[in-house]
Amino acid sequence: MFTSENKSDRIRIWIKENLLKLEEYLYFLIALGLIIGFIIVMIDGLVVLFHLYESSDFSYGAIKFLDKILISLIFLEIFYTVTVAITEQSAVKCVEPFLLVAITALVRRLLILSFEISHPTVFIAERMKFYLYEMVIIGILVLLFLVGIILFRRGRR
Repeated sequence: MFTSENKSDRIRIWIKENLLKLEEYLYFLIALGLIIGFIIVMIDGLVVLFHLYESSDFSYGAIKFLDKILISLIFLEIFYTVTVAITEQSAVKCVEPFLLVAITALVRRLLILSFEISHPTVFIAERMKFYLYEMVIIGILVLLFLVGIILFRRGRR
């Protein structure tokens, strides 16, 4: 005969197994959405690239194209993270790809900021000051995330 404690353990195990299956299916849906998003952003980037020379402001078109390419890289980094989450058993292994995604996003913003600073349409000293503050904060965050990756890799060994 089964005791009530044994039944509750079986129910708990059944719930855990089904929640893990559901999590895996949701990761597959997220991966599919990321692939679709990547394709859309890349097509949009190609359209921007083809119309780059037609625009009156070349630097604005270049910023838009750079933005599309860097966003597509972020899609790829997140896709890699989801792939790791699907294939690996331990959730701790997913930490490093998320840090890489964060670094990619920060570097993307840093590149856009530096381009905007070097090609201002109207020079406003107050805006430039905030751009420089943001660049310093982004630089510090990138360094902190890099230290996090280094510590994470050392801890894994």
